[in-house]
Parts: sequence; structure tokens; C-alpha cells
Amino acid sequence: MKLKKIFSIIKINNIKAIFKYIKQNGFRGLLKTCSNYIKSDTPDITDEYSAWIYNNEPKLNKLEMQKEYKSCLDLKFGIVMQNEDSNLIKSINEQTYSNFEIITKNDIENANNDYIVFIGENIELSPFALYEFVLAIENSDGILYYSDSDFKQENKRLNPLFKPDFAIDTLLCKNYIGNMFAVKTKFLKQYPEILENLNEDLYYDILLRTSEKTDKIYHISKVLYHELDLTKKINTKSQKETIKQYLTRNNILFKEIKDGIYEGTYKIEYDINDNPKVSLIVPNKDHIEDLDKLIKSVEKSTYENYEMIIVENNSSDNKTFEYYDKINNPKIKVEKYDINCFNYSSIVNFGVKKASGEYIILLNNDIEILTQNWIEQMLMYVQRKDVGICGVKLYFDDKSIQHAGVTIGTRGLAGHRSREVKEEDFEENDYINIVQDLSAVTAACFMVRKSLYNELLGFDEKLAIDFNDVDFCLKVRQKGLLIVYNPYVYGYHYESKSRGQNDSDEKQKRFAKEYELFVKRWSNVITKGDPYYNKNYRLDTDIRKINYNKII
Repeated sequence: MKLKKIFSIIKINNIKAIFKYIKQNGFRGLLKTCSNYIKSDTPDITDEYSAWIYNNEPKLNKLEMQKEYKSCLDLKFGIVMQNEDSNLIKSINEQTYSNFEIITKNDIENANNDYIVFIGENIELSPFALYEFVLAIENSDGILYYSDSDFKQENKRLNPLFKPDFAIDTLLCKNYIGNMFAVKTKFLKQYPEILENLNEDLYYDILLRTSEKTDKIYHISKVLYHELDLTKKINTKSQKETIKQYLTRNNILFKEIKDGIYEGTYKIEYDINDNPKVSLIVPNKDHIEDLDKLIKSVEKSTYENYEMIIVENNSSDNKTFEYYDKINNPKIKVEKYDINCFNYSSIVNFGVKKASGEYIILLNNDIEILTQNWIEQMLMYVQRKDVGICGVKLYFDDKSIQHAGVTIGTRGLAGHRSREVKEEDFEENDYINIVQDLSAVTAACFMVRKSLYNELLGFDEKLAIDFNDVDFCLKVRQKGLLIVYNPYVYGYHYESKSRGQNDSDEKQKRFAKEYELFVKRWSNVITKGDPYYNKNYRLDTDIRKINYNKII
């Protein structure tokens, strides 16, 4: 190997620095450093995740530099292990940040460290785990920190879990955070009950108990630990008990905690307060076949205290008005609203003004509901004071996904999650079939309190067709309220049959104007990135494909 290449590898660019390096490390040290660096710099890229690891995780020379880092807070960690394991002990001893001590849970009361790192069974730490905790703590001073993770089998890393930021409804349906996280020691001493009488799945219990006391929970979008047992059974009985106790402590009334589709996922059936009236707002122009499907599906609803307001807007087919006259349902009424052009925001605002319900469901005329208890399933979330909107899962007629929530920043600006993916193609960790907190959902079918809708002045009529629902959702989020996606409510959405596509010059100009308004209004949100969509996923799609390029 040529000396020039050696020196370039270890970033030495002058003779004085070369001799200094040799004096400190010797010739063997120089050659060993170069050899190690070259080995680590030769990727074994067999898939996108291998490429992501190569592009985004520190090489050996960077790990050596991390060992020299001095925390401005002089942070010290206490490490609590659920079980001592040789792989775990080895990975702890290989940490690039070395200011830590191994303690037991019983030692926490008298611990003199800053943060407690809880580590579950069959886990191995990344060598830079504590270092990344230090950087995160120095920049945010949070209470609880968690990270992404993956699985490791025969030294092969696979199945990365790139997680969302903290989301309480997601956590109640699945312990997506996992079994390695750090909690501030002073906080645990301030609330000693967090560690008392824990359930068998004690780390899930600690996570939920901590979330009751603080919202300063931070997510580090780096893979800081590896699960070593791919066949590990989840203690579903203990997890259900943990969820039950959380709901009871917080005075949240519920009927039952059911198993979800996959092991370790759950569906909570909340109680519904009283019997509030729900108003369904349905804009319509002709397309009576679609409207008839919608009405027939709504008439199968198990919730009876509802009204449907069809907002008639410039229908031109006489058969449409004949159809209206034949509707024989006292719960359905038609309100005529004449405007010269199609403005969805204006139409639904008009419909809400005519509504007498305490809750509003915005509903496209090309929806066919497949869930008979759909109103109850949405109502049980929106009745919560911390929730602003509940959205649903919608299919194309071939049963591929039309909507499973909206991600800010994907598909140009705001994309429907998992669009056009078949149900059978989803995997356990795709989250598609669990209740989640998200940034936005489509107004093709969502529920909101009428009082909240009015408080936020309804949909912005300057956003006539595009982005009005996402804009409204972000206003709800700005108020500190949650947007809940409930996949247990589902139906068909025969998308865009009513209004067509943006294929004319006039429509394209209108779209560009609304696009510009939305971007100007929410530029900070867009730039920061969707908190519920990990930055390690690509933005040109919303099917959670790994962005294997360097993430800044």
C-alpha cells in the first residue's frame, strides 16, 4: 500500500502530523488503524439496509474520535439490565462514551448518575449508543429518550425498526418504543411509583407510567440497539394488564382490550359518553349511483343518533333531483348551495352551518362504508379532550390502500400512506393495522367536534380543492390536539370520480396557487419533517422504503 493512500485514509496531510501520530501510536498503530479503517470502509452491501448502515453509521475512525468527546454536562449513566448476558456486557464495555456504571433497579434511589438506561433481554448495544444519548440530552434536556433498532442474527443485521416520534395511541396499541431507553434519574426519584409493583413486561409498564408524568419524550432516529432473538414471544397477558392499569389510572373508561391482527398489537374499545348527535356532511353533484351506495352503507350503521346533510351543488342531471325526491329517510336532508365553481371548502363549511349535531363527519359522496359500527369507532376517540380528529382506512375497489393516513413531505408535499399497496402485502411492523397518532388524515371521511371546527373557522376557502383537509389537520395539531387514524373503520373510496383530475390549464393553475399557499403557511412544519414518519424513509414514496443515502 502506498504511503499517500495510508495517510489519506487516516486524514493526515503533513509530515509533522505524521511523525506525531507515529510517536503516539507507533508504526504498528499506524498500520493497524489503516487496516481497520479499510476493512470498515469496504461495504458488504446486499440490500438497501446494508447500504443505509454503510452510509449512515460511523466507521472505526469516527468511533475512535467519539472516545475523545467530553460532555459539556459531564453526563453519567447508570445501566440497568433485565438480565446479564455476555453479548450485552461486551457491547456495554465497547461503548465509545465510557462515563457509566452498571447498577440494579434497587440502586436507583441512591444513584448519583444523570440518566438510567434500561436494557431488556436479548439486546446488544451499538458501540455509539451512549454517545448518541449524550448528544441528544445536551441538545434537549428531555426526560425519556428512545431510539430506532434492528434485529441481529449470526452477525447479520436485518429488519430495521425506524420508529415514529412519541405517539400515545400508537404506544397503547403496540410497544413500538421497545426495551432500551434512558430516563432522567432525578425524575425517577421524584416519581418513585413509576418503578413500584411493575408488571411482568416491566419496560412497557415503565414507558406508559413515564408518559403520564411528562411529555418531554424524545426519539433518536438512529439504530442504537439490536434485538438478538427473532422468535421471542410477547407477554400479551402482561401487556394487556399494563394497558388496563394505564387506562384506569387516567380515568379513561373502556369496555375491553382486544388482541390486534398481529401478536403484541391491541385494540381498545373505549366507552362512549352519552348518545351525542352526529352530523354527516356529504357534498354532491350528480353521481347518484355513488351517492346511493353511500346512503345504503350508512343506513346499516349501528349508531342511530345521526343525520346526513347532502349539500347539493350545481347538479345538472334531472335524475339527480328525482333521486333526492325519492329518498325516504327522515335522517337525510338535502341543502342546496349554489356557487359558480367547485369549492370543496366552501361547500363543507356551508354544510356544517346547517348541522345540528355535536360531532361532524365530513364524508365524500363516493365512499362506501364497510364497518357497521363506524360511527362509534370514531366517536370513542374524538370524545377525548386530547383528540381533535379521527380518520379511517379507505380502499380502492381492488382492495388496495387508497388512504391510511397522510404523511407530510411525501409524494411532493402530503401523500397518502401506503397508497396502492395490497392488504396482503403488509408486514407486521408496517403499522397499517393499528390505531396511530398521525399528522393528518383525509377529509373524505373524518370526524371532528363541531365546536372545534367552528373555533378553527372551518376549512380555508382559499384552498378550494387541494390541501384543505391537511391544512385543517395541521391547525388542529397546532392546538396541541391529536389526529387519530383508526384502521378498524374502513370502506371503499372511488377516488376522484366526482371532480376529475388536474388535467386542464385552469386546474393546474389553481393547484399551483393552492400548493404555494400551503407551502408558505406550513414551511416550518414541512422543513422539520413529519414527526410520525421516520427521516430514514424515502420521501418520494410513503410506503416506508429505506432511504439508503446519507441522512443529514
